[in-house]
Amino acid sequence: MTKRRLQPMEHIGKSMIGPQIVGYTVGSWCESQDGSGKPIAVAVSIETQFGDIVLRLKSPGAVDVMIQSLLRHKRDVWPEAR
Repeated sequence: MTKRRLQPMEHIGKSMIGPQIVGYTVGSWCESQDGSGKPIAVAVSIETQFGDIVLRLKSPGAVDVMIQSLLRHKRDVWPEAR
């Protein structure tokens, strides 16, 4: 598996305003309504005051990029955190 480079880091100011996040859930997602099917994606469900927003990450690479991006920004915001 080849490593992909992350896009350059961005610092986002006040222009990034959106709905208030109430909570979130991460889980394995399948196409069947009752959840009995084979999982085909990792889902991140973000609960907002207006309803849920669901991100479906459909490849191991997409999950890796999300994790590495979160870690990169964690180190930028909290350099003393491990």
